[in-house]
Amino acid sequence: MSITSRFRPAADPPGIGLSGVFPDPRAQSAVMLVGLGVSIWVNVAALPADPGVVAPVALAVAAVAWLVLIAGPLLTAGPLMTARTRGAHVATGTAVMCAAGAVLAVTDANGLIFTGVAVSMAAVAFDPVVALVLSATGPVAYCLAAVAHGSFPGRLLATAVVALAGLVAGASRREIDQRARHSTLVATERRRAALATAEAELAGERNRLGRELHDVLAHTLGALSIQLTAVDTLARTGAPREKLLTQIELGHELVSTGLDEARQAVRALRGETAPPDTQLQRLCEVHQAEFEVDGVRRDLDADTTLTLYRLVQEALTNAAKHAPGARVHVRVGFGPQDVTVRVGNARPAAPTSDTRAALRTGGGGFGLRGMRERIEQVGGDLRVGPTPDGGWRVAAHVPHRRGGAVNRQDGSSG
Repeated sequence: MSITSRFRPAADPPGIGLSGVFPDPRAQSAVMLVGLGVSIWVNVAALPADPGVVAPVALAVAAVAWLVLIAGPLLTAGPLMTARTRGAHVATGTAVMCAAGAVLAVTDANGLIFTGVAVSMAAVAFDPVVALVLSATGPVAYCLAAVAHGSFPGRLLATAVVALAGLVAGASRREIDQRARHSTLVATERRRAALATAEAELAGERNRLGRELHDVLAHTLGALSIQLTAVDTLARTGAPREKLLTQIELGHELVSTGLDEARQAVRALRGETAPPDTQLQRLCEVHQAEFEVDGVRRDLDADTTLTLYRLVQEALTNAAKHAPGARVHVRVGFGPQDVTVRVGNARPAAPTSDTRAALRTGGGGFGLRGMRERIEQVGGDLRVGPTPDGGWRVAAHVPHRRGGAVNRQDGSSG
């Protein structure tokens, strides 16, 4: 640390003693003015009948230095006043006040009041090295004045003790102020971090809501487009009225399913629990896929339920696109600590004109990458690949989550 940087106070010198209790600078100045008046009165009352010239001059210099230090924030508040200028002002004022009080102590011990106050202010405003240098002006000035007065050593020990006590008191006050300032900064940073976290969570919730709505609309509208294409094809080819009504009923079913998916997404965003097998069974009925449940059925948290639903939905959509007419089987297995979902289809048959139209218009839009990201977000893993018989299989393994916590191996919720 350079010498000039040491003479830059951390802030304007705070009040000393009782004045430091008041946070308002004006109240501090008022209390310090009262302290200055009391100190002047005590020293004037203790002066001998014939004090000479040195004692009154020293008292006047000490009082003026104290007054200048009180008015320091006003004198150094201009825009051109730098930290070095303010530091020089405080350093000069405390040094003059400390030395003047020590000189006054040659005549009367009450002069050490100024020395103690000046050293305390220096210890509060500056680091220990600078404060020690400034406090040394008191004993040095006393030695010079006592030698000239012919009373050396006199009160040299008392002067040194007062300077040391002022250093200790001021350093303690400085440490308290620095801790309070640090605590304030830490609290401020914590509030900022909490605000940033809340904003990030809000952005995450918005993204999550947008993703869920996109998924619902993409699947529902995609499936409805396929259904309308089928109805249009039947109408153009003169199909029987019963087939048209059947396809229209399927369209109504798709719309109803889409509404259910939207409600399910809302429940997931609210964190509600729901049984996955009932919803998956209905989804399989719409896609004409076989459905099977193994193990003891149980409720899962809404996030896991929605993730598994989206997984099966995407797998069934892909099976309809890439293996039209093939047998599709969905199996949900509930284990003690996890749940597994497997969606598999057999070797696809030769595509027809109707299925080619479905390939052009269908699709949930989630993709393999999206499925894997969803499964990983709930702590599971995903395996996708061909089967020995030429089909395709999608398998997901997810640990049980109740109330947003993953069950541990001992069965307790974390």
